[in-house]
Amino acid sequence: MLMNHQKTANKKQINTILIILCILLFKIDLFSQSLEKIKESDTIYIFMDLNKKYSIRDKNFNKDSEYEKNRITYIFSIDHYNTVMFTSNTYKDRDSYREGIKNDERMEKKSFLKENKDIILDIDFFITNGFKKTFVMLYKKTIYLIDKDEIKGRKIKVKQVRMSCLTCFEE
Repeated sequence: MLMNHQKTANKKQINTILIILCILLFKIDLFSQSLEKIKESDTIYIFMDLNKKYSIRDKNFNKDSEYEKNRITYIFSIDHYNTVMFTSNTYKDRDSYREGIKNDERMEKKSFLKENKDIILDIDFFITNGFKKTFVMLYKKTIYLIDKDEIKGRKIKVKQVRMSCLTCFEE
């Protein structure tokens, strides 16, 4: 009787290990699919949750400049060498300001998050994959930012941003 109990316990342990292994393999497969989708996509979304560690929002309070009055810089930073900035502004740059061409900013339904989950990145993605590697993968793409604090009910504000990194091109 004791022998049957040990066999049952061993089977349960083996089943548990197999389940964990399957979950890990499935998760790795999902992650690599997401990485491929990110590489293939021409548009990427950054999800900024200011409650997460290493996520910062710095509002510009230069009310004298029409060009800079709406500028907000969002920052992912774990140290000086691992810092990426996303700048939101009414205009992409001074040339766009002079020409009157505004950055894209729109409202989406909350289902947008689920529909685009494979191309929405947050601080964890940068930490896992490396800031420099992620920056190099994204810097030629169109980037939009979703600020969790700007989600109101079932509406999400999606705004085009410029990405920059002061140390990503250093060797």
